[in-house]
Amino acid sequence: MTGLVGHQPEARVGALDLLAFLCELAMLILLALAGAASADSVPSRVVAAIALPVVAAGIWSVWMAPTSRRRLGNPMRLYAQTALFAVAGVVIGLFLGWPVGAAFFAVSVLVFGQSCRRELHAR
Repeated sequence: MTGLVGHQPEARVGALDLLAFLCELAMLILLALAGAASADSVPSRVVAAIALPVVAAGIWSVWMAPTSRRRLGNPMRLYAQTALFAVAGVVIGLFLGWPVGAAFFAVSVLVFGQSCRRELHAR
């Protein structure tokens, strides 16, 4: 149905986009698990397991989400993502083990670094 007024071509989702989405999901899941492991009492664990991913999702939705009105442009978005991944990696490392936090950080930064590179070269 080409030629329709206001018709936008559909964006193609590739492997890199899928990996980026999986990194975002992994961050939320790992932060929830880290929150659950962070406290001694059940109510504190529940609060932390909810609060950590909600804060990360809030930050992401304002400055990094593709649909955000205040989305940062690259390379500033990559710097913000790297900072968020670093903080998440430290929190994850503290409560789930340093190899898990380091692996999350390294994979996420590589995926989003490549995504930024692709975006900048497409201009």
